[in-house]
Amino acid sequence: MDQFYIARITTKGQITVPLELRKALNVKEGDYILFEKKGPRVEIKKMMPPNDFDNFARPIRERFEREGITSDDVEEAIKWARGESKK
Repeated sequence: MDQFYIARITTKGQITVPLELRKALNVKEGDYILFEKKGPRVEIKKMMPPNDFDNFARPIRERFEREGITSDDVEEAIKWARGESKK
């Protein structure tokens, strides 16, 4: 059976994860969670500790591969953000 929870977004774009969901995900202060958009839905998952970089980076790497984003694209985006881009 589906369960529904409501959280309000603050002016800084932050939300409070309802207690029942924090318990179900076994998350606490300082933990990381992943929001994965799947069509019109969003899944929330507990992330592995950031010291396990391969597990932390896997969803990002997979998304880049799906969308055809290359390391050159990332470098250009960093240059653009720093105001160094020639484009």
